[in-house]
Amino acid sequence: MHARFAPVMLILLTCVLLLGGHGFAPAAEPPTAESGAIRTAGLIFQPAKWDKDENTRRLDIAIRKAQKDGAQLVVTPEGALEGYVVNEVIRATGEKRQELTDRFNTLAEPIDGPHIRHFQELCKELNIHLVLGFLEADEGKTYNTAVVIGPEGKIIGKYRKTHFAQGYSHGDKKGDNPPSYTRGTEYPVFDVGSAKMGVMICFDRRVPKVARRLVENGAQIIVNPSYGMSGDKNRRYISDRAKETGVPVLFVHPKQAVFATADGQIAADVRPKKGQETTCMVSIRPISEIKKSKDEKKD
Repeated sequence: MHARFAPVMLILLTCVLLLGGHGFAPAAEPPTAESGAIRTAGLIFQPAKWDKDENTRRLDIAIRKAQKDGAQLVVTPEGALEGYVVNEVIRATGEKRQELTDRFNTLAEPIDGPHIRHFQELCKELNIHLVLGFLEADEGKTYNTAVVIGPEGKIIGKYRKTHFAQGYSHGDKKGDNPPSYTRGTEYPVFDVGSAKMGVMICFDRRVPKVARRLVENGAQIIVNPSYGMSGDKNRRYISDRAKETGVPVLFVHPKQAVFATADGQIAADVRPKKGQETTCMVSIRPISEIKKSKDEKKD
């Protein structure tokens, strides 16, 4: 199934909205993807703070149902595994800050940790690609990371957030990042089937050079797991990055999903009501298939 991935253009969007609280469900009759299309699911998912076990349980359910609806690639929000808790540390002071800093460092998980291995096994079972946001521990440092897992259950690679909205100061004062919290410096591109995918995390979308560097490195589509700001500004950021680079961009946040086609047109801006969780399924056709269709019409 994943072998059909190729250079891409966004052509079809379907969304499944749920009326309940923390729970995802497949469409009663999932739409059929066009021939040769890639099915990508963005999970508008609100993780529980500090609770990797609970989030693993809920993500497992959501990913399984997205795959049942035909997803080949699933993208979670930023920090989906642990609930994106760095701001809790940044805002704290005194003894509470030290307590949360210790808890933050303990919560971070290495790339070969038990929760990551769970999702490796899940991807292997379901034969899908997954982009999972989590707090990574590596050699005494912590990173805001998105790991890319392939359908064989192997880790294809990871992207570490390169730009922080709160700045880069480290220390023990209110407003400082935890001493271990470190930004990434690389802009890798990942083979997802026969397509090449770049990842940028949250605030990175507001820095044009991030998307530009990804495309310079070969990205044909960009995904943007996020947690912070939601709302109208994301339409502009995602549209601008797509138009500047000429590749589709998918933004996935606990409260919103935005899709922009390669020419910067907004194909979707999904904002479920409070208490709802949503799976947005995007069908993407290879450029070669689109060109073939155009040629057939000419004939």
